[in-house]
Amino acid sequence: MLRRLEWIKNCGIFEDYRWETALPELARINVIYGPNGSGKTSLAGALDGLRNAEDGEGYKRLSIALDDSGTQRVTAGQDDALFGRVHVFSEHYVGRSHKFTPAEVEMDAVLTIGEKSVDTEARLEALRETVKTKTADRDAAAASERRAKQAVDAAYGQVSQQVVDAASRAGGRWHSRSNFSAGMVRTAFANSHASWAALSEQDLRERISVINSDKSDPQPDDQLVVPALEDLAARLSTALSRTPSTIILDTLAAHPEATSWVDEGRHLHEGIDVCLFCGSPLTAERRALIDQHFSDEVERLQAGLGGIIRELTEMETGTSTALTSIPSRGLFFEDLRSRYDEAAKSLRDELTALRTWASAARVRAEAKAANVLATVEAGVDESPTVAGSELIKLRQEHNDRVSKHGSLVQAAAKVVELHYLKRAESGVKTNADLAGTDHVKVEKLNGELVEHAAEITTLEAVDGDPMPSAKVLTEEVARLLGRRELKFEAVDGRYRVTRDGQPAIGLSMGERTAITLIHFLESVAKFDESKGKAIVVIDDPVSSLDSDIFMGISTYIWAESVSKDHIAQVVLLTHNFELFRQWDVQIEGLPGRGGANSKYPSSLYEIRPTHVLVAGKSKRRPRLVAWPSTPEVRKKMRSTYQHAFMTVAQALQHLQADDSMEHKLDAQLLFPNVVRRMLETFLAFKHPEWVGNFTEAMRKSKDLLEAGGYKGDADALRLRLTRYSHAHSHSETPSTDITVSPHEVATAIGAAFEFMNCLDPAHFTGLCEVVGIDPSALLPPVPAEDAEEKAVELVLEEAELLAAGFIGLT
Repeated sequence: MLRRLEWIKNCGIFEDYRWETALPELARINVIYGPNGSGKTSLAGALDGLRNAEDGEGYKRLSIALDDSGTQRVTAGQDDALFGRVHVFSEHYVGRSHKFTPAEVEMDAVLTIGEKSVDTEARLEALRETVKTKTADRDAAAASERRAKQAVDAAYGQVSQQVVDAASRAGGRWHSRSNFSAGMVRTAFANSHASWAALSEQDLRERISVINSDKSDPQPDDQLVVPALEDLAARLSTALSRTPSTIILDTLAAHPEATSWVDEGRHLHEGIDVCLFCGSPLTAERRALIDQHFSDEVERLQAGLGGIIRELTEMETGTSTALTSIPSRGLFFEDLRSRYDEAAKSLRDELTALRTWASAARVRAEAKAANVLATVEAGVDESPTVAGSELIKLRQEHNDRVSKHGSLVQAAAKVVELHYLKRAESGVKTNADLAGTDHVKVEKLNGELVEHAAEITTLEAVDGDPMPSAKVLTEEVARLLGRRELKFEAVDGRYRVTRDGQPAIGLSMGERTAITLIHFLESVAKFDESKGKAIVVIDDPVSSLDSDIFMGISTYIWAESVSKDHIAQVVLLTHNFELFRQWDVQIEGLPGRGGANSKYPSSLYEIRPTHVLVAGKSKRRPRLVAWPSTPEVRKKMRSTYQHAFMTVAQALQHLQADDSMEHKLDAQLLFPNVVRRMLETFLAFKHPEWVGNFTEAMRKSKDLLEAGGYKGDADALRLRLTRYSHAHSHSETPSTDITVSPHEVATAIGAAFEFMNCLDPAHFTGLCEVVGIDPSALLPPVPAEDAEEKAVELVLEEAELLAAGFIGLT
């Protein structure tokens, strides 16, 4: 059993609540009264959070003194097994313990009640939606994986096709796609990529040309280069510059062109004395002169020139032979032909230049040899060189390839293969990685879907909370609501709901509260008592019900929680004073009148909203006080009207004793509804025919004030009270600056009591007797006001009410 709420932290307005030492402990029956906004819902939520907090740690926000079969302990923010016995009925329970599917969603209006049933159905619905979403995600990931794998396979196929297209003439593994298949590409991708390298476009073309080249014949090693003879130019220049020392015959001096003819004839006339040409005698003297003319020095020079002429002639012949030996372009491999043109032209130019030089040099040498005595230009340019290195290199490369053609083609095909593998590498990796990621996602989602399917199967087999039969539910709801239009039929663990024989379009909040209350108490009745009897907390059970049926709800709760013996403790919180009063009357009728030693010990409390200073700011805080304040008040306080009068009177007394801002704010909470309800009830006693139009009743009360001898301005008083009590009644705004100012709240309360006393002094005095207050203490002194100021105030207040629409033009 709960005994004391030692402290409560961070539960609504129960931010730092402490149980007052003088406050009676909680008993078997507990009734807590408090107006709206006093903290009842926060208190119920704190107790509900012991087991149902969203963070699972609601017990950390309370310290509760417990009495567990005589064993007393304080939880001090720790969890306790007894908390499992606490059952809380509140708007949160109503929200989470029923699910109503209206007829426009299904063929029939279907109601699911019970925390387990609703939770299970909600979980099933969430799981099915999750399965739907994850299935779609799984399918999308699987489709993406397929596309990525297809892209990888397509890349393998493309590489296979590219390599075969480029290297099929190499034969072997590259002969066709059946040889170099997509499977071989896949295997290559599975192995090391270290040797893969992309080629430039030029290099690729050259490799493909090697592969596609036919096997050629080797080029003959013909002499393509004519070597330059060492010192030939220098020797020729020396020979051209020499003139032999000799006696020059006068006839040859005059006819030098005949020198070679005479020299040649000289050798023909050896041993002959007669000139063979002219028949004249050839004397010894003449022969000596001729021999002297053609001395040995001349012969040596001519011999030297003759040798040079032969060398030059051989050079000319060699260059001509080399020119004709240059192989034709078509004899080279096709990929070498682009290099052939320049290399062959360079060699031809070199050979032609050398032949031209040799020919010119030979002519000059021959001319000198014909007349060695003639003086000629001796300067000779160095002979051009013939290298021919590029063509010779090209021929060598061609011949090497001829001898190695097969291996070169194979090597080129391999390089081409590695090129296309490298080019596809990035795209294959991207798609392979994507396929891998998607595969992991698919596997993960498949695993989760298997788990969800298992959980759905388990949940579909779970039994819900204990459910009242459809007949009991129909009868109890009819009894509580006072009408029999709703009918319930059990269908697959749920209820089909009809209203007057037709599918129910919707259930009102009051109807839902009544249904869930019946189910709540049914669940409590079937709670496993082996763990201890249930502790029940019920928050505002009639807040959503019509006032004329709250007695049925009250009786039902009393019967289940007090008359029967399966509940260890009940805590009823309500803002309805009539319900609070009814339970007070019933408790007094119990054996022992609910005293501490009776079978049904009880405690009654009131939650009062107060204001306290926290860090320099005024904050609203709840305060639990014992009720009633005196036994006499309990006897006399038998209506909401009397309770309202007592509450307003006590607020005024607090202000008279201490007009602090906290007390002003506490009193401000009574406006406008409590004060208005008090005045409405007072006028209803005086004039029942005025009920239903508060403004009109206040208008007519002017005459009553004047008839009662009111010494002040009756119109001003009734207008002031109308503004205080009516203008902001039931305001839905959280603002506090549009109601009575804290600084005029005491004046406003005093005006209300002055109004009541003037209209019915005996009635007012009787109310003061009930609460034990001297009537004069509640009546303010009447200030002497300037007539003109009163008139201005009256006009302003009349205009304010007229603008707000609460009064009409008279």
